[in-house]
Amino acid sequence: MSFISSLGVIQYPLWIVLALVLFQIGRATTDLVRREAAVDGLRIHSILILGALAACVGVLGSLVGVWMAADFISRAGDVSPALVWSGIQVALGSSIVGFLILGLASVAWLALQYTAARRQSAI
Repeated sequence: MSFISSLGVIQYPLWIVLALVLFQIGRATTDLVRREAAVDGLRIHSILILGALAACVGVLGSLVGVWMAADFISRAGDVSPALVWSGIQVALGSSIVGFLILGLASVAWLALQYTAARRQSAI
């Protein structure tokens, strides 16, 4: 089982949030490079908010994974470690991806904030 498929159904909201983060990073970077208009502070802040949303979705995935593992254990008379591990993989994987997206969003937010502030002070 690959890492991506081990995320279960929670992977789809994570990919959507990642796409939104990357889209907002691209829009804010384009605004900074063009220097045609002032960079919208809300656009830059939305990157961090979307990163936090990704972390929340990752934690939700952890709860779903633990719930799945508990469900597998309660339904199975003889518990196989492989059966339990499939639920735990969802828990661990979604948290990892969620916090990786938060890390990416945080670094991008910091860099864009810094660049926008430098440009504003240069005017």
